Amino acid sequence: MAKHNFDDQNNITYKEVKIGEYYLLKDILNEQQLYHYNLNGPYSERFLEINENNFEEYMKRKYKSIVYVASAKTNIIGFTSAYLNHHNEGFIEDLFVTEEYRNKKVGSTLFSNVLEWLKDNGAKSMDVHVSVGNEKVMKFYENNGFKMTGYTMKKD
Repeated sequence: MAKHNFDDQNNITYKEVKIGEYYLLKDILNEQQLYHYNLNGPYSERFLEINENNFEEYMKRKYKSIVYVASAKTNIIGFTSAYLNHHNEGFIEDLFVTEEYRNKKVGSTLFSNVLEWLKDNGAKSMDVHVSVGNEKVMKFYENNGFKMTGYTMKKD
């Protein structure tokens, strides 16, 4: 993990959450669900199905996976998750910070930690998916060296 374990200015701690501890993510996952649902994109409803149990099952099925959280006192205020497949391709699944802590480097620190983990574990490439309606976060990813490579479309 990156050397960002403690930020004196904001009293924020960063740590890895292990499989078996994902129940700690319940509130932040609920907040992420509502955020994405309120984007009103056609993809948003899938986020309403996410909870700490199926999130844990999803991450368990990955070849290698990681979840980092940011906490202020006892509250989780942000998290990121990523995984590697059997071909050592890295995928950043989530990067979410509660509204109160956005634009305070919490997301950047979480993102740095997950990128470092992917590099340390031999990722040949790294992908991140952005939901329709969440385009403002694309600038963040572009500023971190990611480039638009296409669109994913879905038919139910």
